[in-house]
Parts: sequence; C-alpha cells; structure tokens
Amino acid sequence: MEISAEHPRITLLDSWLNLEKNCNTSSRIYYHILIHEKTDINSNIWDELFTYINHAHEGARQALRAPLEDSLHPLQHNTNEDPAFGYPHKLNDTALKGFFGEIIAGIVAEYYVRNDEQKWEVPVYLFRTHIVAFQQLETMKQTDSWERKIVGRTGDDGLAFTRDENGHIVSWLACEAKCTGNHSSTLVQDNHLKLSQDVNRPVDLLRMIDALKDYRDDEYSRKWIEALRSYWWEDAQNSPVERFDFSMYICGQCPRKKRTWISTNTPHSNYTAQRNLTCVEFHLANVDTIVNNLYKRMENNS
Repeated sequence: MEISAEHPRITLLDSWLNLEKNCNTSSRIYYHILIHEKTDINSNIWDELFTYINHAHEGARQALRAPLEDSLHPLQHNTNEDPAFGYPHKLNDTALKGFFGEIIAGIVAEYYVRNDEQKWEVPVYLFRTHIVAFQQLETMKQTDSWERKIVGRTGDDGLAFTRDENGHIVSWLACEAKCTGNHSSTLVQDNHLKLSQDVNRPVDLLRMIDALKDYRDDEYSRKWIEALRSYWWEDAQNSPVERFDFSMYICGQCPRKKRTWISTNTPHSNYTAQRNLTCVEFHLANVDTIVNNLYKRMENNS
C-alpha cells in the first residue's frame, strides 16, 4: 500500500535536544547552532525518529520495486522475494550514518532553522538517487557478503524550500550533511567546500520531482510537484530564487579545549560564497549506537 510523501510529525524533539544559537550579521548573516542531547530524554522520541526515518526511505524502496510493478505478482513466479529486501538496514555503518546525517539535517532545517521570513520545508528525501547503494545491495544479496563499503551519494545531500501564500517557491536551502562517530576536520571542510560552489538552482531539482512520485499521488505530492516544476521553468527564464546554505555536522567526539569544533561567529575558511550560511554542529556521543539501533529495527519490520 502506497503512503503519502508527507513526513510524520515529530513532537518530542525539544525533550531530546538542547540548542545554543549564535548569529553574526557584521558582513553576511552567519548562524552557528550547537546541539547537545539533554540528560532527561523522553524515550518515546526513539519511536518518533524511527517512524520518520523509516518513512524517509520508503520512496527508495518503492523505486527498487517499481521495475516489477507491471509484471505478475512475485508469488505467481514461485517466489516471494522483495526487490527492496535489505534496504537500507543491510548496508554498512558508514552508509547508515550518511543517511542519518541527511535526515537529521532535514529535521533540524524544518524545526529549528527558521525565522520570520523563512519557514523551511523538505518535500522529500533523495535516497532513490543513490544508485551505487542499490547496485552494491544487489551484489551483497547475491554473494551473501554484507561488509562492502558504500561510497557517498553525489548531488544534493538535502533540499528545503520556502513557499509563499500561493504555494510558489521563493527561496531554497542547499544542505550538506556529515555524520561521524568521532571527529573529522576533513568532513567539515568538505561540507563548506561543496556549499561554496556557484550553483543557483538545485542540481537534483528534477530528481526531487521523481522522488515525490515514488509515494502516493495525493494532494501533498501534487502541490509540491507543481511548485517544483513551476520553479524549474521560472528559473530557466532567468527569474532566480534566492539560495541559502546549511551545513550539518554530527560527531561523536566533543572538543576538549574549546566548546565547538567550528567557529561560532565566523564562517569556515573553506566557505567562500557570499550567501547566508547556517552551520549546525551536533555533539552526539553515542551516535554509532543510536544509528545502529534505529536501522536495526527495520529488519524486524521488513
């Protein structure tokens, strides 16, 4: 049964996360947000996160199944094999942390990176574009070898948009996300280097339209597809929509000599664009355990 692309609501984020915001407007607007876990966490947040993450991957599962949709039911071919078997929970830890980073980036963008002018919305996640992961998953299923390393997905890590009262897109947020069990200055640099690229329209804009089609054809998907198509055509006619940048860095290691890995008042030296930038730094000491536990639940639900 197809489900809507509209995300499940998360009501318990404030019971899990503690945010410290800094803003520098001396040149271009730079926000730094430091996130820690709270000590007294409502355990129901893990159920909400699992539901949200599982939903975010449902479109990719449907994309894996789509080539066989017009054939006879698998049971008519004497098999009950699911083309989406193992996705995404059978992929390795590095791939799962990558997925987790992109999803948390979307959640933070929607719930916390907002002001009076921007209310960011993530229409859908772009996991269906990770073709290498699909190919590696098929190889692992055929060889029964589940330890292969999956390379990262190219293109946009995530995209968010703001719409006016008529549903027209008026601005977009380019998201780059990294998630590591320790700390890596290289990952931080990579985020800011990619965000610095002089790209005025999302490179995965058309892929996002396809990703919405992997879910149910309902009012939510129809309105977003219409808005994204209109944006593409209007932008092609030299009516650019303003771009904002967003770096999400989740790490399992906290700095000892200072409070943050990334400057709270000055953009990273590798960020050379002249746009508004929000940099979110999430110190999550048990990130490996959290990611493994959340994705392991999918095996029991498949």
